[in-house]
Amino acid sequence: MDDRIGNSFRSLIAAVCALAVLALASAFALLARGEVVNGTALAAATYFLFRLFWRSTQRKRELLRRGYFIGRRVGTHWVYEELRGGEIVGLELPLEYVGQGEYDIHVPGERDWSARAPEWARARREEIIVRLLAVFKRSQLHVDPDSAQAPPAHG
Repeated sequence: MDDRIGNSFRSLIAAVCALAVLALASAFALLARGEVVNGTALAAATYFLFRLFWRSTQRKRELLRRGYFIGRRVGTHWVYEELRGGEIVGLELPLEYVGQGEYDIHVPGERDWSARAPEWARARREEIIVRLLAVFKRSQLHVDPDSAQAPPAHG
């Protein structure tokens, strides 16, 4: 992943928040002058546009606030992400569709995790699993057995 979060994103958040406050103040000023239709239209447009912006930036805001994003479904994988030095790094875990819009997530066994996980995640398997349990029920989380051909973990 070549995604980064820098000061420009923080500036964008601040600018959009300031713009929303200004637009809402203008809407209230219009309402106070008796221009109900224009004031209501401006307030509604501001609300819905800000809500769209806020939802579309949730992932990056969570990364900035917590340092990690519990994840999202991308095709048949769940992508867990962390912010490391301004760069977003990710870990993909397989998902299995079990019907009615529900998915189970598969976590590699300890040896396979140590052998295949990115360096930043190798020693943090349990911590990441606990975070995943904020999204998945324990019954949806399956720890796969280690494969026979997995190379030993590199110390």
